[in-house]
Amino acid sequence: MFMLTRDDFIKARSYIYNKGTDIDRAWFRYNFEDASETEFLRVLSRHQHKNGGFGGLYHEFAYQGPCLKSTEIAIQYIFGLKHRPSADLPIIRNTIKYLLDTYLAGRGSWGEVVVPEVNESAHCYWSRWRGEDISPIENEDERIQKYDANEKACFAAFISYYSEIVPTELCEEILKYPVQHILRYYDKNSSEYNVALFDKDCPYPFEYLTAFVAWLKDKDLVKKLSDILCQNPTAFMELDFERSDIDYVHLPCDWAVKSPNSILYPTVKDLVDKSLDYRLKQQSADGKWPLGWSFGNDADMQKLQLKYETYMTLEMLVKLKNFGRIEV
Repeated sequence: MFMLTRDDFIKARSYIYNKGTDIDRAWFRYNFEDASETEFLRVLSRHQHKNGGFGGLYHEFAYQGPCLKSTEIAIQYIFGLKHRPSADLPIIRNTIKYLLDTYLAGRGSWGEVVVPEVNESAHCYWSRWRGEDISPIENEDERIQKYDANEKACFAAFISYYSEIVPTELCEEILKYPVQHILRYYDKNSSEYNVALFDKDCPYPFEYLTAFVAWLKDKDLVKKLSDILCQNPTAFMELDFERSDIDYVHLPCDWAVKSPNSILYPTVKDLVDKSLDYRLKQQSADGKWPLGWSFGNDADMQKLQLKYETYMTLEMLVKLKNFGRIEV
């Protein structure tokens, strides 16, 4: 088992402090320099707009205004805190308000996670505004079948996490769709099991659902859904680790298994440990973890890639800490 040496950790720290944003530095201080949750939330709150949505936290586009995508990143930070922030905090209440205001009850989910303004400045083509269909889906079974967990399941998880400040019936309604989607379409023992959902090129719904399940409060339901998702845990994992040197792929240690607390980890422990070894070797001499692929040659796109690689370097450090892979 490989470890990140102290010298390589210092290189990564220097890279983050020199290249990172205010939120990168605050997240580093919280995870590695004993900054308090209050201090981190103070910095995070600077990115929250009047409508409760967050901006400037996602680096695949330059747009700084509020949108669901940046709000998802804010939620991921909150989930990463050691203790749950009080539901009475303005940052929490305003986030919940934004999620409820943008929820599309007629579709059982949320709409596009970006806004049209994203297209007006530098952005990755896969993160652009494509338009959206917000017309209601009248049939509940159809809403369950068409549930798009990509990003949306994160919002549902946050609703569950702070269910005490969400109207009970609305909370149950929001959680019903991802729960039923798993029960019906991911379970090999279900008559509605859909093997097409396991297309290797579409890993995100599965990964978001595994994270969603972890934040549910009903432990019996968590066990039931976890058992289902563990039926085919490597479906979206790239097991040829060398591909990650030159291509965008998800190794076992990447998105679905960010810590030993992942519901998938006990099932794929050996693969996760081996892929962590491989990721450790990919650190550059300057301390960062490169993407292995390019946003493009345009100067503005290069600026975005620099921000994104800094963010991903910090995420890698936190992950290595979670798995006890940093020398002290």
